[in-house]
Amino acid sequence: MSTSSLAKRYWCTGETPNMVRRQRGGVEPDSLVPSACLPGQRRFEASLLAAANRAMAGMRRRGHALRPTSLVSRVRPDAKVLGLRVHDAALDQLLTEALPVVAGDRVRGVPGLRVHPRRNHLDLRSPDGQVRLLGVTRERWRQAVAAGLPVDLALTDELDPREAAPAPDLPADLMSGVLRRLPLWRGAAWLDGIVVGDVLELYWRGGPPSDSVAAILAGSACGIPASSAVPYRFRNAVHGVALSTADPDTPAKPAEPAGPADPAGSAGPVEPEWAWVEWTAATAPGPATAERAVQPVVRPRPDLPDLWEQHEMRAALASRDISTVYRLLTHHGVPRARIATLTGHPDQAVARIIAGAKVESYETLTDIATGLGIPPGYMGLAHDEQPDPDHPCSCANLDERTKRDRFLAHAALVTVGTTTTWGCQSPTCRSARLI
Repeated sequence: MSTSSLAKRYWCTGETPNMVRRQRGGVEPDSLVPSACLPGQRRFEASLLAAANRAMAGMRRRGHALRPTSLVSRVRPDAKVLGLRVHDAALDQLLTEALPVVAGDRVRGVPGLRVHPRRNHLDLRSPDGQVRLLGVTRERWRQAVAAGLPVDLALTDELDPREAAPAPDLPADLMSGVLRRLPLWRGAAWLDGIVVGDVLELYWRGGPPSDSVAAILAGSACGIPASSAVPYRFRNAVHGVALSTADPDTPAKPAEPAGPADPAGSAGPVEPEWAWVEWTAATAPGPATAERAVQPVVRPRPDLPDLWEQHEMRAALASRDISTVYRLLTHHGVPRARIATLTGHPDQAVARIIAGAKVESYETLTDIATGLGIPPGYMGLAHDEQPDPDHPCSCANLDERTKRDRFLAHAALVTVGTTTTWGCQSPTCRSARLI
């Protein structure tokens, strides 16, 4: 492997050249980054990428101190087992989204995933495959469990019958390839992925341009084999790429380089060196573990399941129905003691709320939103608004004709079923009454 190839492999995976040299075998001729050999392993890695996307979305929404794209700083795609170096500050978020949890008649997270702590790493295994979280010690795992991770299924030996439900149809080859190249986006402010049929759409803000990422993923030696990519461009520095499986009957069309052609003279497609130039100009190579998020965090946020966008949860938050909010959290595996700890309320108070007690105090609602990491706007607490100043009463200044016209308009509305009142609209006017 040439020095140039070592650098590109390092940029794609976050490894160092020495790490790549120590690995033996497993590198495919058409890609510097080896792909998973078995279909089951690719499905497992696709499920983990979906969990990582949910974790990054939660970090972004809560204004986490760590840039979401620094969640995975290094990938070790050797022939034996895929290794991921997960940032310590984001480990709990990733495990919360990946560990299986029974939610009603289904399992949230990655069904069948089981945790096997080791001395210096954490093995995640399923009937389909295995991934190793590098650098996660037994002590760090115990700290994560103490913080309230849902481990009821993750530490059992047998599969729950609900874990045998058919898995969603995902473009496993593409998603596995993206997971193994996730450090490519470490310079972006955030990254999100959407599956539309057999197409994987990736969106990110800042960082490398979409043209260069598309050329790297589909037209370089470090790209995903048998894939095609279409770049998107949006406003506000938002980029996008649509990844799909290339038609084997259609010859690949290499991207046109912006500079001189590759002097290697190989018979294969021209390496898009211009894409690497643009990528390095927008992304500083390296793990970038010290990057900050766009929004500074005032207080550390809890590591809870990302439920705030669900329809039932949003309806409960909008009506400030804290009893339903707590019941939904417990339904998704959050212990009652964990809710009490995060909100700072006694366990007995949490039990009363779950039983149906109303919460009307503004201070209590604010403590709950802050402690659980709920976006304040979802509960109508985004602004501490002051009451409007008193408006002078203008009812006395209305003439009889204006009053009669308002009365007739109100009567017409009443006949069609409208029950709105009429008269002076100022809340401080003493004559604000039905006339």
